[in-house]
Amino acid sequence: MDRAVSRLHAEVAPRDDGLWVKDLGSRNGTFVAGVKVVDARVPAGASMRFGTTEVTVNYDPPAPLEALWEQPNFRGLVGTTTSIREVFTQVAALAAGEGAILFVGETGTGKHALARAMHDASPRAGAPLVLLECAALPGPVEAAEIIEEALRNAEGGTLLIDEPAELPISIQRELIPPLDAKAFRIMATTTRDLRVLVNQNAFREGLYFRLAAGATVNVPPLRERIADLPVLLEHFLGDRAALATAALVSDLARAPWTGNVRELKLYAERVRTSGGESRDFPEPPEPFDDVIPTFETDLDLGSTVEAPVLETDQAAALAGTSADAPHLPAGLEPWFETGFKEFRERWIELGEREYLRRLMKRTNRSSGAASREAGLERTYLYRLLKKHGA
Repeated sequence: MDRAVSRLHAEVAPRDDGLWVKDLGSRNGTFVAGVKVVDARVPAGASMRFGTTEVTVNYDPPAPLEALWEQPNFRGLVGTTTSIREVFTQVAALAAGEGAILFVGETGTGKHALARAMHDASPRAGAPLVLLECAALPGPVEAAEIIEEALRNAEGGTLLIDEPAELPISIQRELIPPLDAKAFRIMATTTRDLRVLVNQNAFREGLYFRLAAGATVNVPPLRERIADLPVLLEHFLGDRAALATAALVSDLARAPWTGNVRELKLYAERVRTSGGESRDFPEPPEPFDDVIPTFETDLDLGSTVEAPVLETDQAAALAGTSADAPHLPAGLEPWFETGFKEFRERWIELGEREYLRRLMKRTNRSSGAASREAGLERTYLYRLLKKHGA
């Protein structure tokens, strides 16, 4: 056993263009042909090193794709691109099984809807699907009671655990025995790579393997299936699908859609309400190399779900560091009247944006220095910067 290899060191996965390796935040890094990598394609005949263990890679060209889901929809979910049809194919195939399924994807990509579709297509369709929202759990005592009730109500059906990384380590440990009892099928949804958290000792390895025992379903963001935008928009507009004009679709295709399909659905509702007059779609972010986040937009949220951006004194007010600005900016007040999950997503986004603004200013926009200081993989840092228009 190589002690220099982390518990979940790296992921090796075949893709259409070859074999790819992704380091999972390992302690000693992953190397391809002697070069330390985060996410890289491995040429045939090249060597990979994990810890002190080195292997040589040889592989044949990838086999042709198996038949994909033929219909442009799957139990109420729509899409025609290869990436989402692959997901439909995978979900349909896994529905008949009993293994635990982990859905991974950005906020708003449709993970819950896919889990519901899998449950409805499974032999357990007549039994309940019980959602356990880990981010919304209160203190330890109340949380234990809520979890116990969810476990009891899910018997014979499916237990859907949302964002399990939000559970305290102590509760993660206590959750393992009832999951092993197999009184229900287990599904989980997460926006985070739990394998990286395992290596950081922030998530229990045993719980991770129980949540992903059957398979992991990676749900693509809307920007990776942008050709689905017209059919999604028409689907959300329903009997007012004629409002999805070619000009509107063309404009929408240039938007960043950081909230993914959920954000598009909210936009479609505004289009329906306004009779097609609403044109307040998200603006595309500036290129990474051209702009530092300035966070200068105003705080009048209206009906959007985007987090506001704070000026320095407003950020200080949130942190309680300014005697002259002890209160929250007025534009944040409507957040406290929404559901907890929506509030939490907005608040986290606000924090991320302010963190990135300070980080990139402090490091002179050096991606290498920023990734080292933040303790983030550079590719993940790029995704965050793109997400927040940085």
